[in-house]
Amino acid sequence: MAQVIAEVLVGVATLSVKYPVGGAYVDVGYTEDGVIFEYTADTADIRVEEKTFPIGRALNAETGRFTCNMAQASLDNLNKAIAGSILAGSVISVGGGTIKEMSAKLVGTNPAGLARTIEMALCTATGGPSIGFKKGEKSQVAITIEALDNGTDEPIVITDSV
Repeated sequence: MAQVIAEVLVGVATLSVKYPVGGAYVDVGYTEDGVIFEYTADTADIRVEEKTFPIGRALNAETGRFTCNMAQASLDNLNKAIAGSILAGSVISVGGGTIKEMSAKLVGTNPAGLARTIEMALCTATGGPSIGFKKGEKSQVAITIEALDNGTDEPIVITDSV
């Protein structure tokens, strides 16, 4: 099989959220170093006394998340990034807020050069964002958004354009 550099250099992606769920997707803004999608699975071996190797494996838990450093530290972006915050006008109150449920979508480029979309129908911000205020440097907001079970068998859907 011939190796083609274009198949591994897929480029940047954009992250959009629907907040509240059911609204319209809105870009979270520019990111400093792109967006990362991560998926992890927690498994357990199924063992029987007579065998040294497991005879099967069960899926115990799954986690899917988007992580990015937003270069635009707007109040709206901060509100989405801070799990327990409340935005009222030009003021964010932190502490005692509620977890904000939203939908999130990452659109990037697949190896064929077409759009690849990774969508979480229901998710929340889970990370503890940190914001640096340093002389001569950009302030960034780190955001982590994790998928929730949305009542279907498809909490995360990955689709390639054809």
